[in-house]
This record gives sequence, C-alpha cells and structure tokens, in this order.
Amino acid sequence: MRTIRLLFILTVSVNTVAAQGLSGSLLANNRSSVPEELEIMGISVEGVEGETMQSFAIRSSGLAVGQTVVLPGDPAISEAIRSIYRLRVFSDVKIVEERRAGNGVFLLIQLTEEPQLAEFTFSGIKKKDRRKLEDKVTLFKGTRVRPADLERSIQVIRDHFAEKGFMLAEVEVNRTPGPENTVNLEFAIDQGEKVRIREVLVSGNENISSRSVRRKLKKTKPRRSIFFWRKARFDRMLYEEDKVNLINHFNSKGYYDARVLKDSVWLDTSGEKPGMVVSLELHEGPQYHIRNVEWEGNTIYPDEVLSSALGVEPGDTYNSERIEQNLHGNQASSDVSSLYMNRGHMLFRVEPEVRVLEGDSLDLYYDLYEGDIFNFGEITIAGNDKTKEHVVRRELYTIPGQTFSRELIQETIRRLSQLKYFDQEKLGAGPSIDLDTEEKEVNLTYNLEEVGSDQLELSGTYGRWGVILMLRFGFNNFSVQDFFKPGAWRPLPSGDGQQLSVSLQTSGRQYQSYSLGFTEPWLRGKPTPVGFQVSHSRFSGLGFYGYSFFDDEDEDDRDLGFANTSARVFYEQRLRWPDDKFSTSTSLGYQFYSNRNYTSVLPLGRSQQITVRQALSRSSVDHPVFPTAGSTFLLSGELALPIKNFIQYHKWKLTTSWNAPILRKLTASFSADFGYIGSLTGGDVLFERYVVGGSPFDVQGYRNNFGKDIIYMRGYPARVLGPRRGEEAVGGRVLNKFTSELRVLAVQTPQLTAAPYLFMDAANTWDTFRTYNPRQLYRSAGVGARLFLPILGMLEVAYGYNFDEFAPISGQQSNHDGSRKWFFQFTLGQGFN
Repeated sequence: MRTIRLLFILTVSVNTVAAQGLSGSLLANNRSSVPEELEIMGISVEGVEGETMQSFAIRSSGLAVGQTVVLPGDPAISEAIRSIYRLRVFSDVKIVEERRAGNGVFLLIQLTEEPQLAEFTFSGIKKKDRRKLEDKVTLFKGTRVRPADLERSIQVIRDHFAEKGFMLAEVEVNRTPGPENTVNLEFAIDQGEKVRIREVLVSGNENISSRSVRRKLKKTKPRRSIFFWRKARFDRMLYEEDKVNLINHFNSKGYYDARVLKDSVWLDTSGEKPGMVVSLELHEGPQYHIRNVEWEGNTIYPDEVLSSALGVEPGDTYNSERIEQNLHGNQASSDVSSLYMNRGHMLFRVEPEVRVLEGDSLDLYYDLYEGDIFNFGEITIAGNDKTKEHVVRRELYTIPGQTFSRELIQETIRRLSQLKYFDQEKLGAGPSIDLDTEEKEVNLTYNLEEVGSDQLELSGTYGRWGVILMLRFGFNNFSVQDFFKPGAWRPLPSGDGQQLSVSLQTSGRQYQSYSLGFTEPWLRGKPTPVGFQVSHSRFSGLGFYGYSFFDDEDEDDRDLGFANTSARVFYEQRLRWPDDKFSTSTSLGYQFYSNRNYTSVLPLGRSQQITVRQALSRSSVDHPVFPTAGSTFLLSGELALPIKNFIQYHKWKLTTSWNAPILRKLTASFSADFGYIGSLTGGDVLFERYVVGGSPFDVQGYRNNFGKDIIYMRGYPARVLGPRRGEEAVGGRVLNKFTSELRVLAVQTPQLTAAPYLFMDAANTWDTFRTYNPRQLYRSAGVGARLFLPILGMLEVAYGYNFDEFAPISGQQSNHDGSRKWFFQFTLGQGFN
C-alpha cells in the first residue's frame, strides 16, 4: 500500500509540474486557465546539441506535429516527460509552451543532460578492497551518472564491508566536474570498526537446550575469548543457511513441526562497542514417533528389504537426517536409491510423504518409480594430455554394455585417484552423464585434469659426519616403451604409468648410497605389478674432509667400514575374493653385508641372506596420501632361507588403519602396527630388528641403520626407543605402535594439497616375549601438517611433546636431552606413518 501511495504522489507531482509549466505560458499569452484543444504546430528542443539528439528527444516524448492536445493538463504532456526521463540520460525535463498561432501551439522541450562518468576512485580503504569494489560497482566510463546509480553503488560498497563485519561503514560521494559535461567520482569510505555478533537470543525451545540451538548456528556465533580466532561477523546468507540447518536438527530429533516463528537482527549500540544481536523465537512441537512405513510401486524389492535399507522401525523416533541418507545416499551405499541404481535403474525416484496423525505419531509413505534398466553406453576419456588412454581405461569398472551401477562409478573414481596423476577435486566431482532414453544407455565422460606426478627431492643434513646430501628422482608415470622414441622426450618419455626411481646420498668419501627401482603396474594387460629394486650403501672410517671419523687418528681407521648391497624382485596380483580390494604380493630378496670392525651390534666380516616375503593386503581408502574414508590392512611374512652360513630368521608384520569422516573435510584416523622377528636356529637375531623414533629425514646417513627396520615416531629422536647394547641401539624383536590423527583437508588444488592435523602416538619395541609389556609404551602428542607438492612430493612437519622420558644416545645429533619437552621434526619425500 505504501508503494502504491508513493507512485500516486509521484505521478500527481509530475503532472502538476508539467501543468504548471504550461499554464504559466498560457496565462501569459492568453490570460485564461480554461482548457483549450490545440494542435501541435511544432516541437523544438533546447539543452542538447546536434540535430540527431534533438530528434531523438522528440521521438522519445511520443509527441508529434499535428497531434491534438488539451492545454493545460493534458496527460500526454506528463507521459512525454516520463518517457524522456526513462531514457536515463537527462537529470531535468520540462515541456513548456513557446507560443500560439490561432488554434495551434508550439512546444519547447527543455533538457538538462546528466554528466558522463570520466572515472571513479575509492579512498580510505586498502588496495585489496579497492580491487574487489572495482569489480562489484557497476559504473562504466562514458555512461551517464544518475542519482539512482550512485545510490546503488553506495549500497554495494556498504554490503561489501558488511560481509566483512563492518556494519557501520560510511560512504561519501565527492563529485569533481570535468570538461565537456563529464564528472569524476570519488567514493570516500570510512569502514569504521568491525561489528561482531554480541549475542544470540533463543526462546520457545523446551526439550532441546538453547546451548544445542546455538551450537547448530555454526556460522552465526558470538566471539568468545576461548575461540579467539572466530570471526563472529554477521552474514545474512550464512544466517539463512544456519536457520535451515537448525530446523533440520530439530527434525532429526523427532520434532517434525519445528519452525522459526519469528527472528530479528539488530545493532546494539550500548556498551563500549556496538554489536549485532540475533533473536530467534522457535516452535518446537511434539516429538513424533513412526507408526507405519508403507511402500508403493515396488516390484523388485519387497517391503521388508526396503524398510531394512531405510533403517527405521515402528516405534522409532522420527529422524529426518537418517531417513534422508538411507533413502538417497549413505556412506556404505546401502540406501534405497543405491539398491536400484546399482542394478541399472538410472531413472529411479521416490516421492516421500509424511502423514501426521493425532498425538505424536507419523506414517511414512513412499511412492516409487523404478524405471527401466539402463546399460553403460559410450565411455569417453577427456583431459588426459600426458597419460595414455589405455592407462586410464584399464582402471575403469564402467564397461560399455554392462548394467549401469552407481557403485561401479564410485569404485572407478577411487581407482583413478590411486594413480595420483589427476586433480583429486575435479576427479571427485564424478563423470559427466548423458542419458540416451531411447537406447536405454548411460554415456559417461571422465573429465580429467593432469597434475605433476614426477618428483625431485634434494635435501641435506649436517652433523658430526659433515654434510649429507640426498638427490632423488621419482618418475611415477614413466614409459619404457617410448624410451627410444626421440619425440617422446618431453622432457622424459611418459604416459604408460610405470614407476622409475633413482636416488643418491653422499657425504663424500665417508658415506655413499645409491638405489634404483622400477615397477610395471600392469603385466601383459593384467593388474599384476612386477618390478625390482637394487641398492648399494657403504660407510668408511673417513670423515667428510678425508679425516678419520673416529676419535683416535689411527691409520687403521681407513680399513674400517660397512657396506650393504641388496636386490629385490617382486610380483603382485589383484584378487577377486573376498573382493577386488584384496591383493597379494610375493618378493625374493638378496642382501650382502660387510662389517670391517665398524659396529659391534652386527657380526664381523661378511654376511648374506636370501629372503622370501609373502603379503596379503586390502585397501579401500579414497585417496592414497590424504584419505578421508576407507581402511587398509597388511599382513606379511618374511623368511630368511635356512642356508648354511647365511642369515636366518622369520619376520611377521600386521598393519591396519581406519579413516572415519566426521565432517566433509575433517577425518579421524587410527592405525596399529604389530611385528615379531624370530630365529630359525634358536640363536640371537641380529639383523632386521625394529628401532623406533625419529623421522625419515633424521636417519639419513646413519651408520648404524644397516640391517634395521626403522619405525618412525613423532616426538622422539631417531633410534632412542628399544633395547640397547651399551650406547648402541640394537633394536627389538617385538613391536607395538599405535597412531591416531584428527586432520583437516584444508587445501586441495593441483599445485598444493595440505592437511594440518593433531596426533597421538604410542610405541615401543622389546627384545623377547618374556620382556614384552603392551602397557609399557612411549607416548607423544602434538600438531603437524602433511603437504604434497607435485614436484617435491610429500613434505611433513610435526611438533610433538614426549610424555615419557628416555635416555638419549651419546653422540647423537639431536637437541633433545630425553626430558619431557616439545620436539620439532621434518621429513621430505616420505611421511611418518
């Protein structure tokens, strides 16, 4: 009604202005205010130059020579003024009587042009805000500047700062006239102080506490001292989302009638600083329980199967969130929609209906449309600029002609993510789907975006033995087939999914280590990885600059040293039972040790071993480096063959991990490692013992790591946990390690993936089962971050606190004295777990 009244007043005012302008002339010429019917004899324009612009104004007015008007007060005059105003070019429009001739009249249109914008600037704000406002403010050079445009621009500026919490921002427009009817605009901005949410008032809730209500308003919260990082600014869009989430929360607790009766937001200027107050008045209603669940239209599954998938029974409290998940998509893919869509019913849909009964009971009614069965049609691969198409296709579970299944699409995406060749975020969006309803086919297009998978690692440490440098190349998408094709070297032959790694560590003549590895993931077109690894390491008594490493300067030190040469070939096979996430691997290894009076914890002279290792594993994680869901399992047994004068032992390892999603990017993970090394002869086992502590970066070039299985642990230096012989860590034969993390996938781009985390670790190793005590674990906790950069690979930092004291190893290059304290660790190329 207010809008109608305003328009009426505006219309009357325009008519009055026009009539007054004309009647003044009439009175001057005719001295009569009696309306007369006159013919327009001519129309002229002043205030604008150029015949074209004048003709344009006349045409826009709707008036024409020969037209009859009644003066004063003809509505055609008022409409002509409004029509010219609507051109948004003139700031003032008048139509006056110029002169009369008999029964005719000559009219004059008087115009005042709006100035043209030369430029607009912002003052009083940061450069970052200026750039954003230049994109948001819809003013363009050369256009006419109207008051409405200025008001709209001012509102855009205020909204921009309101989103950042500056609710009291003031904007002043300074106009500077320029040549040829132009104007320069300056928006002088005072953003003022940031206004935060001071209080959230809740009323009307009886059974769900106000604290729970405020907790569900996740993006509309006041700032508290304990949550000092919280922005606590009011955002209208986020507030509306919070209200929807709040009602969904009430519905999930059985309060089907819950709604927001009234809400208001105002600025409270009392106190030292102004603050926003949010008030919500709620209607809770009764808590409903389910009486019956009815299904209609189902021919494939009986009611019992569908009700079981829905996960509710008569008498259960109504839970809209659980019902929605079990109806359309839960994490286990056991929902009602998955039952149908995994059997080809691509067009399946369900129409739910909730029938409210007297009291506190509900009936759930579901009308199903099962639809026809669809098959997979054309499968297209797009965006694989580097990886060859057959490498992608061999990972696909979606085969043309096969019955459509949503589960097969999800498994395909998981398999492709394991390759680490493509952008994970784009891959997770799923393929593009094109339905052919006539042929009953689903055409898929996997839109891929290549990311760098090759890695270059260059690192160095400095300690008692001088500088130890490491250089490692990892080519994870190599192509041996194209090795002799000159055109394939861009800069290396790639695209066949093979893995080639080359590494070098050296501290000069004292320490050197070389390794080479190669893996073919698909042998003869089957998912059976085969490969080999060879390495050679040696440690001499000479230091980095050619001097003796040991404290005495005896020339015999030059004959001291340790060398290790190893080779391994392996073969893996993907299993189909119990499911295709299981795989088995077999490897054959050979190691040669030469101990020339170098260490007392290993036998002197030459030692050799031939090992056979068998492993059974299962992996269902959704990402190989940053998993948010799924689990891993590895059970392995290794046997050093009982050959005369060879090293003999048997070694067992069990490793498990679980990843449980809490929120969309927040994940809790738990892992456990158990290990045992036994003797075949009953004697002591000197090789392959477990040493615990440190990071991969900490143990580079350690002379006493030969013949050891290093178990990394945050919060403790390298090798400090476990049995010792004097000052030397000999390691244990029984291992326990437990790890838990709470991590957030904070950044996920092709250039960087980052996941900060909180962690708790506990581990120890014992010499025998007689000394084994699972409660005697060394514990640590802290914070860390795991990052992945395509060119560098894995980079991880951790800042941990050791809860248990330990005896430091003499001569170890570490700033940890064994007391309870915080300890920083860093690793490159390999993580702690």
